[in-house]
Amino acid sequence: MRLHSIKMLVCSVWALAALAMAVAVDASGAGVAAAAALAFLPPLAVMLLWNEPPQTMSEIINKARR
Repeated sequence: MRLHSIKMLVCSVWALAALAMAVAVDASGAGVAAAAALAFLPPLAVMLLWNEPPQTMSEIINKARR
């Protein structure tokens, strides 16, 4: 599975779980804002900060040989 697909899956599950918990506890007012922040800010950070590792020297050489 590609890293992009893994990130999308993790972020989707996180957001759905956070929103489901907000609905389950019947959040209102400031609780809705907090739930929205909890649902969308950590996945946004994951999408922006979790990058693919750089290629190793052996991967670069193998790619050049092909």
